[in-house]
Amino acid sequence: RNVELAIRNRTLSVLQKLYDIINTSLGVAPTAQKLIDEIVRELKFQKGFIALIDRSRKQLKTIAATSFAEEQKLLDNYNHPFRQLNVSLTEANNHCVTVIKNNQTHLTNFLQDVLYPFVDERQAIEIQEKLHIQTSILYPISFGGVAFGVMMLGMDKHVGELSRAERETLRELIEVVSIAIERVQLFEDLQMANERLKGLDKLKDEFVYIASHELRTPMTAIKNYLWLAINRHGKDLNDTLKKDLNRAYISTERLITLISDMLTVSRIEGNRLVFTQEVTNLFPLWKQVEDELKILAQNKKITFILTPTQEEFPVRVDKTRIMEVLHNLVGNALKFTPSGGTVTVTLQKKGGMVETSVSDTGPGIQAGDMPRLFQKFGRLDHSYKTVAETGGTGLGLYIAKQLVEIHGGKIWVASEEGQGSTFTFSLPLQQKGEQIKHFETSSITPETSQIPPPPPSPAVVQ
Repeated sequence: RNVELAIRNRTLSVLQKLYDIINTSLGVAPTAQKLIDEIVRELKFQKGFIALIDRSRKQLKTIAATSFAEEQKLLDNYNHPFRQLNVSLTEANNHCVTVIKNNQTHLTNFLQDVLYPFVDERQAIEIQEKLHIQTSILYPISFGGVAFGVMMLGMDKHVGELSRAERETLRELIEVVSIAIERVQLFEDLQMANERLKGLDKLKDEFVYIASHELRTPMTAIKNYLWLAINRHGKDLNDTLKKDLNRAYISTERLITLISDMLTVSRIEGNRLVFTQEVTNLFPLWKQVEDELKILAQNKKITFILTPTQEEFPVRVDKTRIMEVLHNLVGNALKFTPSGGTVTVTLQKKGGMVETSVSDTGPGIQAGDMPRLFQKFGRLDHSYKTVAETGGTGLGLYIAKQLVEIHGGKIWVASEEGQGSTFTFSLPLQQKGEQIKHFETSSITPETSQIPPPPPSPAVVQ
């Protein structure tokens, strides 16, 4: 009992050391090396190695083998066969392969069974004598009932001389090794997959950026020519042709909006977006947005209210980008508010921030749809019909969120189905004497100089 107690204490000590190894951030091979070194050193084995399956090559390959100074000298003349083990999974005479196929522990008194076909019988006997290996134990390293490797331990006695406590120790150790190797291998595979995904994502962003940039110029040219055909040569066109050209013009306008949104997303995610900052009062900017969108509100018979105020709301922003945010929120409100409804924009100061709220009397947002807001292409189920009628990219709220957060603010929504919605975003107030904060921008500048200004919409052309 005292001997078994001593073995048990030593087992617990070894297990603790193995868990310490597992908890360090190492790759598969370094982890396996530390594990096998610790087991062989602490439990006084003569030799040990770990081999894993390389499924791409259908081979069993050593990834870690003990290499203590004493055995290094003994194996110099044999080209270190334990470290060079690289055997095909079809090799029936190698007992390591047998262990993999059967997923069962295997014992042998002949070292050539382990090293075949890399050493002949004479060399195997010499190595076995030099290392004082009497029995080789081959344990399957498995997880979920599937073997994916082998751990070999060489002993200087027959397996029948092992006590029950020693057998239990070995069983516990192989379980820990299996879990450790599987865990590290899975982590390494996930890291590699993550790197591949990052690379693919970068290629995708580059493609979207280049494609959007290249498409926008010809689409703008097409839009301009359509406008010329409608307005300068309209008197020569019959009503049917003029109607068709108007439809083509509107469709081209929608496509340009989609391309511009995709280009903006690509610039944001690729850190290409450039900001021109200046301190400005928000209310005049919102008044400008009101002037630009009130015709759309009148056409839909919607009351559009910008709550008047004499208070100043100084912020340091890129005016064009922030106006884009309000354009998007008001545009959505007008899109989903029925005729006779109301859209209201209000400003207020709160905790060192300026909050802008856009409220509508539309159908509201279902609770199940709320998590999809502010995501790329995050259209809501009940909005498909309206989107199909009025156009939309599903990128507007995502872009708005990114732009607001880049400026140091937040954006959120409050809505109840059937009760309308209120979208609110905040921006930091520019306090007197406050040090100016600068955005990080890339050296790439927008290509707006290459794009001619869009002509007026044909909706207002008689």
